[in-house]
Amino acid sequence: MNPESVALYLDKLVYQEEIRQKEETLNGLVRAHLEHIPFENLDVFDEKRVPSLKPEELFEKIVAGKRGGYCYELNTLFKELLESLGFSVYGVAARVLWNKTELPPFAHMLLICELDRKKYCCDVGYGGPGPKGLVLLKEGEQVIAGERFYIEKKPPAQAGSTLEVFQICRQSHGEWKPVLWLQDTPFLPQDFKLLNFYCAKNPEILFTRKRVVNLCTRTGSRALMDMELTVRDGDIVRKKVYQNTEELERGLEEEFGICFSFRPEAF
Repeated sequence: MNPESVALYLDKLVYQEEIRQKEETLNGLVRAHLEHIPFENLDVFDEKRVPSLKPEELFEKIVAGKRGGYCYELNTLFKELLESLGFSVYGVAARVLWNKTELPPFAHMLLICELDRKKYCCDVGYGGPGPKGLVLLKEGEQVIAGERFYIEKKPPAQAGSTLEVFQICRQSHGEWKPVLWLQDTPFLPQDFKLLNFYCAKNPEILFTRKRVVNLCTRTGSRALMDMELTVRDGDIVRKKVYQNTEELERGLEEEFGICFSFRPEAF
């Protein structure tokens, strides 16, 4: 990513702090990304197509355009930015455990950044119950953006393997609920290309069945599921159900900064 593109990306994130290879900078970039670039699956659900993972096309869509993306798009582009800023980072595949009763297949991409001889999970492509900041990959409890998480080392999937496996749990209503299962194994872009296709075309995956949009805010979150908007601001919850495409298009821009035109046959 050239210096001009980096500057435009940082402008999109409204990030004006000095860039240093430090934990504070990395966490600030993750948080800024979560607050200024929405998670959304409009290409998958409404356009019925597999999103491109080419960095130049992602830049045009997400940074130059008024759009967001889902995990493969957002974390692929964020990896380009971090590398351009001098961070050591690689992508790994993860399993989404939230509200699952059986171990699901790999269907999520996140990033691991090596910094000061420590490893951090950086994820700007998973909303909802996911951590809203850096996760130190070390067993024990952590408070991340005011929420409590527990990181547990798990046995590798294959006996005798030396690969490190971590499970990230979140405290919910007094109990620890599993959120993510990840294996510290670098994946190549072509590996994520396959998973991207799987998630965009599998009728059993949530993103092919429902419209999902999420954005963090300083005091809560904004979420859209199909036509229903839920805005959380501290203890205040506001809901709205959009009645047609005109209302939905206007709501996407006003609430999430997304500019998207639905095809007439979409509804």
